[in-house]
Amino acid sequence: MTALSDTLAAPAISAIEATLQPELGSAGMGAVSADWVPAMDWASIRPEWEELAAAAGPNVFLAPAFALAARGIASPRGLGALLIARDGEPIGLVAGRLGFARTVFTLWTHDYAPYGMPLVRPGETAAVVEALFAFLAQEGIAALDAPLLDAGPFAAALDAQVAAHRMQVRDAHRRAVLTAPPPPLSKEHRRLARRLGERGRLVAVSTATGHDPGAAIAAFLALEAEGWKGRRGTALATDPATQVFFEDAVGGLAEKGSARIDMLLLDGRPIAAGLVLSAGTRAWYLKTTYDEAFARYSPGLLLSHAIGEAAIAIPGVELVDSCAIPGHPMIERIWPGRMALATRFIAVREGRPGWRYHAALACRRGLAEGKALAKRLLRR
Repeated sequence: MTALSDTLAAPAISAIEATLQPELGSAGMGAVSADWVPAMDWASIRPEWEELAAAAGPNVFLAPAFALAARGIASPRGLGALLIARDGEPIGLVAGRLGFARTVFTLWTHDYAPYGMPLVRPGETAAVVEALFAFLAQEGIAALDAPLLDAGPFAAALDAQVAAHRMQVRDAHRRAVLTAPPPPLSKEHRRLARRLGERGRLVAVSTATGHDPGAAIAAFLALEAEGWKGRRGTALATDPATQVFFEDAVGGLAEKGSARIDMLLLDGRPIAAGLVLSAGTRAWYLKTTYDEAFARYSPGLLLSHAIGEAAIAIPGVELVDSCAIPGHPMIERIWPGRMALATRFIAVREGRPGWRYHAALACRRGLAEGKALAKRLLRR
């Protein structure tokens, strides 16, 4: 194993969870190795990373095109990926960050990647989890922080560690998803769509059906910057780093058919836009924006309904994740499915975890409470 130091129970949710991340195939025999690759060196493993991403359980946020672009908006300190191989063939990639004075290793999620599942080749989950814990123990890490995991083989493998490792489950919640086309729009929303159409020529366009991706990316950025995110300073275009990330990540995925931007145009003017990313059997409705001058007609809701219909119809896609906060007042009205997610905080050492684990857990709780308070204050 390459040393890291050299480089530096989710709630039940009906039948949906039973098929979200099925484990297929069986692990082979052979020697398993684990090598730490700092984020600055990720481009050097891109060929094997691409091959693994195509075979692994889906997580578009760990597709090389997206993750390499996202490095530009992340601090490089402690960020890297554990590349796990069996007889030289990659079977897992666990991206994450070392923090809290080399006490905690956190699976990589961020504001534009609300899903924590590592890339794991089907049938190799047990080997990947064993290699991950062995590596963290070798490096003296006290805890694994595994945020935003849904049900499936990887989460089950982590849960199986509870017999020997202390575990805390935090931030358990349910997020809106689609596993089938959404129900028809309500009578009121159909009325709003007709009224919006009376304002001019209303058309829906998509990069998936020939609309220019570059023009769609530029339109999305401009529309978002004109709204409340622009006024608050959180729009992608207000920071050159996030604008470049968005352009590179979405452009790179669009070239592979893994990103689409859908828009509503009124007399040629974009009034709503939404971004969908896809990988394997999953799609993610990552971002949306709309022209506030037309808010009375609910263009964001109308587009979100249409995007749901289009995304669940993508060949091979079985689930569309809204990426929304729990209780979202718009998306939960029109997307009826729910997916359970939770964060697991697991002691690396077996038995009694020791003071470093407890100190890190206390820090994590304090940080989470501080973020929640900040969000409440921002909403005032």
